[in-house]
Amino acid sequence: MKIAFINPSLRPESKRRQLPVGLAYIMTAVKKAGFEFDLFDMDINNMSMSELTKIMENTSYDVCAFGCIVTGFRFAREIAEIAKRSNPNIVIIAGNSVASSIAEILLNNTKVDIGVMGEGDITIVELLRAIEEKKPLSEVSGIAFRENGKICYTPPRPSIPNLDEIGFPDWDMFDLKKYDKYAAVNTNASIDKAVAYPLNAARGCTHNCSFCYHVFKGQRYRKYSEEAAMNEIRRLHNNYNCNFISFWDELTFSTIKSVKNMVDKISALEFKVLWEASSRGNLFKNEHIELIKEMKEAGCDSISYSLENASPEILAAMNKKMRVEQFVEQSMALWKGGVTPLTSVIFGYPQETPQTIEATIKVCEECNIFPSVGFLLPLPGTSIYDWAKNNGHITDEVKYLERIGDRQDFHINLTTMSDAELVGTVTEKLTALAEKFGLKLDSVFKTVTYQKPKIKKDAEV
Repeated sequence: MKIAFINPSLRPESKRRQLPVGLAYIMTAVKKAGFEFDLFDMDINNMSMSELTKIMENTSYDVCAFGCIVTGFRFAREIAEIAKRSNPNIVIIAGNSVASSIAEILLNNTKVDIGVMGEGDITIVELLRAIEEKKPLSEVSGIAFRENGKICYTPPRPSIPNLDEIGFPDWDMFDLKKYDKYAAVNTNASIDKAVAYPLNAARGCTHNCSFCYHVFKGQRYRKYSEEAAMNEIRRLHNNYNCNFISFWDELTFSTIKSVKNMVDKISALEFKVLWEASSRGNLFKNEHIELIKEMKEAGCDSISYSLENASPEILAAMNKKMRVEQFVEQSMALWKGGVTPLTSVIFGYPQETPQTIEATIKVCEECNIFPSVGFLLPLPGTSIYDWAKNNGHITDEVKYLERIGDRQDFHINLTTMSDAELVGTVTEKLTALAEKFGLKLDSVFKTVTYQKPKIKKDAEV
């Protein structure tokens, strides 16, 4: 059985190229199961759809598999059409949130045959075996597929209880020399060159924000053991000369205890490694400054967490379960402990006004953080998406999914402001903040998405 995996390029204009963590896990599982396959990495090779067409036309494949986030729906549809046109009998499998959150839309409006729902490490292997052995797809848990003109769902796949058992991705499947040419991180530490690799230490999140969708949504928050994580850091260091770990999690640290444990384990490594991780915006307090100093000593370069908005009303609508005062306290504590705080904000909830926009920017200024900024982008599977549909903002889901993309681009307006007022106010306030930070931005939004923001070192915190 000939199998082709495809890594789509969702941001071909980006100056960054990042190893595809989700696809890497899936391909690693398939490789361990004994299947052979070809990989067409459109992202790292800047491969166009016409180039993919020529490749697919020159080889007869039985299965084509790819995954992408739901905002890549239009790319998923085009790739599926190319694969089916080149190989009419091919079975097309899609995963990640483009399948999990809109399975029915995907299967009814594209050439995709099967959607892998949620966690796919085990599902993809069972699915490929079923296809190879011509067994009924109904025997494979965790998928959606078309049969006799109807969409069929098999029972949900139970989440993997022990992540240590599946291990970590085999990065040798990718052209690492090409990826190494792209800067994966901008570190604030003194280091000649950051050789960065992603590391998933956890799956899922402990909270349920109303705008956030990920394939582990609704599943129990799970972590690799600290021993497994440290062994992976050793492997990345020894095999790939990695000196910077980017913890690639929805949520790396859920408790202070988890921070202390990680710091102790990393400090005990026989080599020095820098790292960045994520937390909730209210995890660290002034009482934790000494711990933060220990984090810095252990190589912590930055901690990412989200303010999202400074309006208490909007934070409640987001289900953030966090107060602005807690965010400010955490930011100040991190600065005092020597670790750079990074945050993101979202503008465009129905309650948004020029005043709430200004208040959010002022909190970022107060905390000496230039944020990653985006407009609200309602995603299927979230409560704000349902609100947008119920209130007439999304009337044609397929057309909506065809046109959306990065959150830094303005796609939809749920506020009472005009489009011009919303976009204009955000642009004006963010540009003013950039000037205070000494930043000259080609694009107010996208520059801070793909580059770690420059920090005013002389600011009082």
